[in-house]
Amino acid sequence: MLTLETKEYGTLEYEKDYCITFPDGLFGFPNLHEYLPLCLNEEEDSTLLVFQSTESPRVGFVVINPFSLDPDYHPVLTAEELSYLEAASIEELSFYVICVLKPSYLDNTVNMKCPLVVNPENRKGIQVILNDSAYDFRHKLSEFINTDGENNDADLKKKEK
Repeated sequence: MLTLETKEYGTLEYEKDYCITFPDGLFGFPNLHEYLPLCLNEEEDSTLLVFQSTESPRVGFVVINPFSLDPDYHPVLTAEELSYLEAASIEELSFYVICVLKPSYLDNTVNMKCPLVVNPENRKGIQVILNDSAYDFRHKLSEFINTDGENNDADLKKKEK
């Protein structure tokens, strides 16, 4: 059992096998490769997580399953990306988008263009850029949610650049 001292979560005990490895790092953090996924709610739902760096306890990313925001989200990976992740198809993979938290939660944004892609079998991940995507780097979360808190198909329209 390993331990990690964090500012936000205190002392965490974890097993190395539970970590997700990004061999190439993440954009802006090329030297950080290992992240511990932490559930933000008690039901251990993987819709909203924190990827906590085990190498730099001050670094963590709030990530969201993009399909929970937009059921029509359609990322396309190259054959090289699938091979890198040791996956035969996209259906074998988990996708997450990084959420940037702002002082007002209505201003929080997600990067739908550069998802984190993880093979849950080998816990290997990569951050990709969806080149042929209509998604942008910053989408306000409020674009995906109606005022009644439900996803709204009209609000799920992808923005053209």
